[in-house]
Amino acid sequence: MDIPYRPLGLLRELIESMGLQITHVFEDLIFIEHNAFLLQMGEEGADVRLWFNSESLPAERPAIAATLAKAGADCGLRVERRGTFRLEQQVGAEQLCLELLDGVL
Repeated sequence: MDIPYRPLGLLRELIESMGLQITHVFEDLIFIEHNAFLLQMGEEGADVRLWFNSESLPAERPAIAATLAKAGADCGLRVERRGTFRLEQQVGAEQLCLELLDGVL
């Protein structure tokens, strides 16, 4: 299967198959409803990085990662768990600060 660069359509189908919705896309980042995790499209179309919200429940992360990896593989995608992220609103501004913590599982 030929996977396009930044395969948003495939990822949308994958997320919707889990009963979730994409809430926002910014460049290579895909934000998912409830904010428990986000996806980052990689340099190659088939590569997808999985980042968990640092405030999500650690006990639930392995099951979510396994579900995404299996569903992704069925679509020709390689979903790799990379770490966690923090999302904070800047004080006195409408901007958000996103920090990716590579390897912090």
